[in-house]
Amino acid sequence: MPADQRKGVEVRLRVHVKTRAPEIPWDQVIAPGRGIVYSALSRQAPQLGAKVHETGWGPHRIAPFGYSAPEFPTVKRVRGTYVAGGAGTVEFGSPVEGIIEALAKDFAVIPILDWGGVALNIEAVTRLAPPAFASGRGRFRTVSPIAIKSELTRAPDGSRSGGGWVLPGEVGFDVSLSHSLRRKAETFGYGPVTLEAITWIGPQRSFSVVGHGSGASSPVRWGKKTGAPVEIEVSGSPAALQALWSCGIGGATSAGFGWVRP
Repeated sequence: MPADQRKGVEVRLRVHVKTRAPEIPWDQVIAPGRGIVYSALSRQAPQLGAKVHETGWGPHRIAPFGYSAPEFPTVKRVRGTYVAGGAGTVEFGSPVEGIIEALAKDFAVIPILDWGGVALNIEAVTRLAPPAFASGRGRFRTVSPIAIKSELTRAPDGSRSGGGWVLPGEVGFDVSLSHSLRRKAETFGYGPVTLEAITWIGPQRSFSVVGHGSGASSPVRWGKKTGAPVEIEVSGSPAALQALWSCGIGGATSAGFGWVRP
Protein backbone atom coordinates (compact mmCIF):
# COMPACT_ATOMS: atom_id res chain seq x y z
CA MET A 1 0.00 0.00 0.00
CA PRO A 2 1.46 3.40 -0.92
CA ALA A 3 2.75 5.51 1.96
CA ASP A 4 0.05 8.12 1.52
CA GLN A 5 -2.68 5.46 1.60
CA ARG A 6 -1.80 3.80 4.89
CA LYS A 7 -4.42 3.81 7.55
CA GLY A 8 -3.54 6.06 10.45
CA VAL A 9 -4.92 6.66 13.89
CA GLU A 10 -8.12 8.67 13.70
CA VAL A 11 -7.88 11.17 16.50
CA ARG A 12 -8.27 14.80 17.39
CA LEU A 13 -6.21 17.07 19.56
CA ARG A 14 -8.11 19.45 21.80
CA VAL A 15 -5.88 22.35 22.81
CA HIS A 16 -6.99 24.04 26.02
CA VAL A 17 -6.13 27.73 25.86
CA LYS A 18 -6.53 30.99 27.74
CA THR A 19 -6.50 34.54 26.46
CA ARG A 20 -7.00 38.06 27.71
CA ALA A 21 -8.21 39.21 24.30
CA PRO A 22 -11.91 40.18 24.39
CA GLU A 23 -12.56 39.16 20.78
CA ILE A 24 -11.13 37.65 17.61
CA PRO A 25 -11.49 39.75 14.44
CA TRP A 26 -13.95 38.15 12.04
CA ASP A 27 -11.33 37.85 9.31
CA GLN A 28 -9.19 35.79 11.71
CA VAL A 29 -11.84 33.45 13.12
CA ILE A 30 -10.82 30.35 11.14
CA ALA A 31 -8.03 31.44 8.78
CA PRO A 32 -4.99 31.09 11.12
CA GLY A 33 -5.40 27.36 11.81
CA ARG A 34 -4.03 26.32 8.43
CA GLY A 35 -0.76 28.12 9.00
CA ILE A 36 -0.47 26.68 12.51
CA VAL A 37 -0.69 23.15 11.09
CA TYR A 38 1.90 23.77 8.38
CA SER A 39 4.24 25.54 10.81
CA ALA A 40 4.08 22.55 13.16
CA LEU A 41 4.79 20.18 10.28
CA SER A 42 7.73 22.27 9.08
CA ARG A 43 9.31 22.06 12.54
CA GLN A 44 8.43 18.50 13.52
CA ALA A 45 7.96 16.57 10.25
CA PRO A 46 9.32 18.67 7.38
CA GLN A 47 9.22 15.94 4.72
CA LEU A 48 5.60 15.11 5.52
CA GLY A 49 4.71 18.78 5.60
CA ALA A 50 6.30 19.39 2.20
CA LYS A 51 4.44 16.46 0.68
CA VAL A 52 1.06 17.52 2.06
CA HIS A 53 1.60 21.13 1.02
CA GLU A 54 3.00 20.53 -2.44
CA THR A 55 1.19 17.43 -3.73
CA GLY A 56 -1.63 16.68 -1.31
CA TRP A 57 -2.57 13.26 -0.03
CA GLY A 58 -3.85 10.21 -1.87
CA PRO A 59 -5.38 9.91 -5.34
CA HIS A 60 -7.38 13.13 -4.99
CA ARG A 61 -4.48 15.17 -3.59
CA ILE A 62 -6.34 16.63 -0.62
CA ALA A 63 -4.86 18.27 2.45
CA PRO A 64 -5.76 15.58 5.01
CA PHE A 65 -6.53 17.64 8.11
CA GLY A 66 -9.08 19.97 9.60
CA TYR A 67 -9.54 22.18 12.61
CA SER A 68 -12.06 24.24 14.52
CA ALA A 69 -12.27 27.89 15.36
CA PRO A 70 -11.39 28.75 18.97
CA GLU A 71 -14.39 28.50 21.29
CA PHE A 72 -14.86 30.25 24.64
CA PRO A 73 -18.01 28.76 26.17
CA THR A 74 -18.14 30.88 29.34
CA VAL A 75 -18.05 34.26 27.59
CA LYS A 76 -21.34 36.01 26.93
CA ARG A 77 -22.10 36.39 23.25
CA VAL A 78 -22.21 39.85 21.72
CA ARG A 79 -24.05 40.41 18.47
CA GLY A 80 -21.69 41.11 15.59
CA THR A 81 -18.58 40.12 17.60
CA TYR A 82 -16.67 36.87 17.84
CA VAL A 83 -16.06 37.05 21.56
CA ALA A 84 -13.06 35.56 23.33
CA GLY A 85 -11.62 35.74 26.82
CA GLY A 86 -10.72 33.34 29.58
CA ALA A 87 -10.55 29.59 29.03
CA GLY A 88 -11.35 28.06 25.69
CA THR A 89 -10.48 25.26 23.29
CA VAL A 90 -9.43 24.79 19.69
CA GLU A 91 -9.30 21.41 17.97
CA PHE A 92 -7.17 19.86 15.22
CA GLY A 93 -7.66 16.49 13.57
CA SER A 94 -6.41 14.15 10.86
CA PRO A 95 -6.61 10.47 9.93
CA VAL A 96 -2.86 10.65 9.20
CA GLU A 97 -0.93 9.63 12.29
CA GLY A 98 2.18 11.60 11.34
CA ILE A 99 0.24 14.86 11.23
CA ILE A 100 -1.29 14.32 14.65
CA GLU A 101 2.07 13.36 16.16
CA ALA A 102 3.76 16.44 14.68
CA LEU A 103 1.05 18.70 16.09
CA ALA A 104 1.23 17.04 19.51
CA LYS A 105 5.02 17.47 19.64
CA ASP A 106 4.81 21.09 18.57
CA PHE A 107 2.07 22.02 21.03
CA ALA A 108 4.18 20.46 23.82
CA VAL A 109 7.02 22.95 23.25
CA ILE A 110 5.41 26.18 22.06
CA PRO A 111 3.77 28.35 24.74
CA ILE A 112 1.11 30.05 22.63
CA LEU A 113 -0.90 29.78 19.45
CA ASP A 114 -0.73 33.00 17.47
CA TRP A 115 -4.31 33.10 16.20
CA GLY A 116 -4.16 35.98 13.75
CA GLY A 117 -2.55 38.30 16.29
CA VAL A 118 -4.55 36.99 19.26
CA ALA A 119 -2.33 35.15 21.75
CA LEU A 120 -3.89 31.88 22.89
CA ASN A 121 -1.81 30.55 25.78
CA ILE A 122 -1.61 26.76 25.70
CA GLU A 123 -2.67 25.25 29.03
CA ALA A 124 -2.97 21.56 28.08
CA VAL A 125 -3.53 19.23 25.15
CA THR A 126 -5.82 16.21 25.24
CA ARG A 127 -6.57 13.52 22.67
CA LEU A 128 -10.11 12.77 21.61
CA ALA A 129 -10.86 9.28 20.33
CA PRO A 130 -13.53 9.01 17.64
CA PRO A 131 -16.94 7.43 18.17
CA ALA A 132 -16.98 3.69 17.42
CA PHE A 133 -19.62 3.93 14.65
CA ALA A 134 -20.10 0.20 15.24
CA SER A 135 -23.42 0.16 13.37
CA GLY A 136 -21.81 1.57 10.23
CA ARG A 137 -23.94 4.71 10.42
CA GLY A 138 -23.20 8.15 11.76
CA ARG A 139 -24.73 11.60 12.17
CA PHE A 140 -22.40 14.53 11.56
CA ARG A 141 -23.28 18.12 12.46
CA THR A 142 -20.75 20.75 11.48
CA VAL A 143 -19.90 23.72 13.66
CA SER A 144 -18.30 25.62 10.78
CA PRO A 145 -19.81 26.16 7.33
CA ILE A 146 -19.50 23.55 4.64
CA ALA A 147 -18.93 24.32 0.98
CA ILE A 148 -18.60 21.88 -1.93
CA LYS A 149 -17.35 22.11 -5.48
CA SER A 150 -19.50 20.43 -8.10
CA GLU A 151 -17.95 17.68 -10.19
CA LEU A 152 -15.98 18.90 -13.18
CA THR A 153 -17.17 17.06 -16.30
CA ARG A 154 -15.87 17.06 -19.86
CA ALA A 155 -18.16 16.72 -22.91
CA PRO A 156 -17.18 14.76 -26.05
CA ASP A 157 -16.34 18.05 -27.77
CA GLY A 158 -13.82 18.85 -25.06
CA SER A 159 -15.85 21.54 -23.29
CA ARG A 160 -15.96 21.42 -19.53
CA SER A 161 -18.73 22.19 -17.07
CA GLY A 162 -19.08 22.20 -13.31
CA GLY A 163 -16.30 22.79 -10.86
CA GLY A 164 -18.04 25.72 -9.16
CA TRP A 165 -18.93 26.05 -5.50
CA VAL A 166 -22.36 24.75 -4.51
CA LEU A 167 -23.95 25.94 -1.27
CA PRO A 168 -26.05 23.78 1.06
CA GLY A 169 -29.65 23.84 -0.12
CA GLU A 170 -28.79 24.64 -3.72
CA VAL A 171 -29.60 22.27 -6.55
CA GLY A 172 -26.93 19.61 -6.84
CA PHE A 173 -25.50 20.07 -3.36
CA ASP A 174 -26.44 16.55 -2.26
CA VAL A 175 -24.80 15.03 -5.33
CA SER A 176 -21.65 17.09 -4.86
CA LEU A 177 -21.48 16.22 -1.17
CA SER A 178 -21.87 12.52 -2.00
CA HIS A 179 -18.93 12.77 -4.40
CA SER A 180 -16.86 14.61 -1.79
CA LEU A 181 -17.52 11.96 0.84
CA ARG A 182 -16.55 9.25 -1.63
CA ARG A 183 -13.31 11.02 -2.55
CA LYS A 184 -12.30 11.40 1.08
CA ALA A 185 -13.04 7.74 1.79
CA GLU A 186 -10.95 6.73 -1.23
CA THR A 187 -8.14 8.99 -0.08
CA PHE A 188 -7.80 7.15 3.21
CA GLY A 189 -8.46 3.68 1.79
CA TYR A 190 -11.49 2.80 3.90
CA GLY A 191 -14.08 1.93 1.28
CA PRO A 192 -17.24 3.74 0.19
CA VAL A 193 -19.30 6.16 2.25
CA THR A 194 -22.93 6.87 1.41
CA LEU A 195 -24.85 10.07 2.13
CA GLU A 196 -28.18 8.87 3.53
CA ALA A 197 -29.86 12.19 4.32
CA ILE A 198 -29.32 15.91 4.90
CA THR A 199 -31.29 16.58 8.08
CA TRP A 200 -30.50 20.25 8.78
CA ILE A 201 -29.01 23.29 7.05
CA GLY A 202 -27.97 26.34 9.05
CA PRO A 203 -27.58 29.97 8.02
CA GLN A 204 -25.03 30.98 5.41
CA ARG A 205 -21.83 32.69 6.56
CA SER A 206 -18.71 33.96 4.84
CA PHE A 207 -15.25 33.65 6.35
CA SER A 208 -11.80 34.75 5.31
CA VAL A 209 -9.57 31.81 4.41
CA VAL A 210 -5.96 31.25 3.42
CA GLY A 211 -5.59 29.54 0.06
CA HIS A 212 -3.22 26.80 -1.05
CA GLY A 213 0.27 28.07 -1.59
CA SER A 214 0.65 29.96 1.68
CA GLY A 215 3.89 29.17 3.39
CA ALA A 216 7.36 30.39 4.19
CA SER A 217 8.50 30.26 0.57
CA SER A 218 5.35 31.46 -1.19
CA PRO A 219 2.94 34.36 -0.81
CA VAL A 220 -0.12 34.12 1.40
CA ARG A 221 -3.35 34.13 -0.60
CA TRP A 222 -6.43 35.39 1.18
CA GLY A 223 -10.02 35.18 0.08
CA LYS A 224 -13.61 34.83 1.21
CA LYS A 225 -15.51 31.57 1.17
CA THR A 226 -19.23 31.18 1.84
CA GLY A 227 -21.00 28.13 3.19
CA ALA A 228 -23.49 26.93 5.77
CA PRO A 229 -23.33 24.38 8.58
CA VAL A 230 -25.18 21.13 8.00
CA GLU A 231 -26.23 17.94 9.70
CA ILE A 232 -26.07 14.75 7.68
CA GLU A 233 -26.59 11.03 8.12
CA VAL A 234 -23.99 8.80 6.50
CA SER A 235 -23.20 5.10 6.27
CA GLY A 236 -19.98 3.24 5.64
CA SER A 237 -17.33 1.22 7.39
CA PRO A 238 -16.59 2.37 10.98
CA ALA A 239 -13.04 3.26 9.94
CA ALA A 240 -14.27 5.44 7.08
CA LEU A 241 -16.67 7.32 9.33
CA GLN A 242 -13.94 7.80 11.93
CA ALA A 243 -11.66 9.26 9.26
CA LEU A 244 -14.34 11.79 8.25
CA TRP A 245 -14.95 12.65 11.91
CA SER A 246 -11.22 13.31 12.28
CA CYS A 247 -10.72 15.79 9.44
CA GLY A 248 -14.16 17.22 8.64
CA ILE A 249 -16.50 16.95 5.67
CA GLY A 250 -16.89 18.84 2.42
CA GLY A 251 -14.34 21.02 0.70
CA ALA A 252 -11.74 23.33 2.26
CA THR A 253 -11.45 21.40 5.53
CA SER A 254 -7.78 22.42 5.62
CA ALA A 255 -9.05 26.03 5.70
CA GLY A 256 -11.32 25.41 8.68
CA PHE A 257 -14.57 24.54 6.88
CA GLY A 258 -16.75 21.53 7.64
CA TRP A 259 -15.50 20.78 11.16
CA VAL A 260 -17.71 18.13 12.77
CA ARG A 261 -19.04 18.64 16.27
CA PRO A 262 -17.34 16.20 18.69
